[in-house]
Amino acid sequence: MKLFFRIAFFSLSVILIQNCQPSANPEKSGKIRPSALKGQWYPAGEEALAKQVDDLLQKIPDPAATPHAIRALIAPHAGYAWSGPCAAYAYKPLKGKSFKRVIILAPSHTTHFRGGSIAGFDAYETPLGNVPLDREACDALLKSDHFNTHPEAHTREHSIEIQLPFLQRVLGEFELIPIIISEIDPKDCVEMADLIRPLLGEDALLVMSSDFTHQGPRFGYSPFKENIKENVQRLDFAAVNYILNLDVRGFWSFLDMTRATICGRSPIKIGMMALPRQTQVEFVHYETSGDKTKDYSETVSYCAILFRSQPDYLDESEAKIMLETARKTLEQSFEKEKASEYIPPAGQVTERLKQKKGIFVTLHKKGVLRGCIGHLDGDRPLYRAAADTVLLSAFGDRRFSPLEKNELDEIDIEISVMSPMKSIDSWKEIVLGRDGITLEKKGRSALYLPQVALQQGWTVEETLNHLSEKAGLKSDDWKTGCAFQTFTAQVFGEKFRDLSVE
Repeated sequence: MKLFFRIAFFSLSVILIQNCQPSANPEKSGKIRPSALKGQWYPAGEEALAKQVDDLLQKIPDPAATPHAIRALIAPHAGYAWSGPCAAYAYKPLKGKSFKRVIILAPSHTTHFRGGSIAGFDAYETPLGNVPLDREACDALLKSDHFNTHPEAHTREHSIEIQLPFLQRVLGEFELIPIIISEIDPKDCVEMADLIRPLLGEDALLVMSSDFTHQGPRFGYSPFKENIKENVQRLDFAAVNYILNLDVRGFWSFLDMTRATICGRSPIKIGMMALPRQTQVEFVHYETSGDKTKDYSETVSYCAILFRSQPDYLDESEAKIMLETARKTLEQSFEKEKASEYIPPAGQVTERLKQKKGIFVTLHKKGVLRGCIGHLDGDRPLYRAAADTVLLSAFGDRRFSPLEKNELDEIDIEISVMSPMKSIDSWKEIVLGRDGITLEKKGRSALYLPQVALQQGWTVEETLNHLSEKAGLKSDDWKTGCAFQTFTAQVFGEKFRDLSVE
């Protein structure tokens, strides 16, 4: 309860930094929810609002062509003067796309309740027109104890409405399922995700509405006194890294440990649980209100993150087989007192598990690295590589003593399945969180997995400094004469989506 009110205070304080508030008591008009934001968070007139959104979208570089369809996104929800440029990065790749329904999961900033609230009206009003609700789907969700109607939660709430003009300009017509999320526990998270998942067909888009760290006295959260900009970025990047890996359990633990003021924490948790394992997550853009004010003592962070369908990825059951193969290999090796690779039954080995790809296996003990080794060449089928590589990580990583049997129950196994390497012309092509990196110069080379930079909170330049040193070079040797390759990775772990033990 105390945590909720602290989070609510942080989120409400965003309004102060924006110097604008929604209408105090907007009048109801039939079953249309009137705009609470027009004229304050964005322009009141249709033409002016359309121009502002279009201008924001126009300033964003055209996204690279990809065959992988967008399934979901995370976008900020401050006034457009503050977070509009970041939101444009999330929405521009949708321009010209078509969806039958849009599901918005958004946090409650004004009202406390358990679970999710779906309003009883039929449409949301914006200056660009009314957005109809998918009442059939909304009413079906309301049959569950996890969803109710709390009218007071919707009257002034900005976290849904602020997304609508962008959606109207990039998608045109669609039906809306607006869900405001308040307090949830792990059981709620799993069960609410199970109810939302069937709605996420190819004709549906999921939007998770959230700002990230709220730093400063007025938000009741001031963990940093020095190097605030850099430290806030490190905090945000660590959170983003859990999201990129769909690591709901890690994200939850991170928030509990840091008390990081991410107001859309619950929508993000539910969204990550609802999305399929075959989802590639792309960290598109990051900025803060402090970048505009130049005052980082009071700053709010904004992220744009895309979730794309990736059919080449392993699905939930295949990822589970890979992890079980690694775990059982360690167990039977200790039992037989010699290296002994476990091979899953032939009936479990799918065509995707027969693919030959590079793989890394990382071992953590109580959250601390205990071993990490990989094969880049992909010379073995994935299900065989899982067994071989976990043995190398457990017993062959020279940075650590060999794993002992009494440690086995404390070890968490994480697997990264790599895409083929791709040469790039310049380090400026590297995208944090998406790209793993190899650096080569003067016969020396080194590699970082995609998750390393965000785990450490590094910029691209900082990442390359450390990578140069890892290769035995000077920290700035990457600036000239280096060859770079990048790759992506599907990352999954034994407890990433397991909330049952919480």
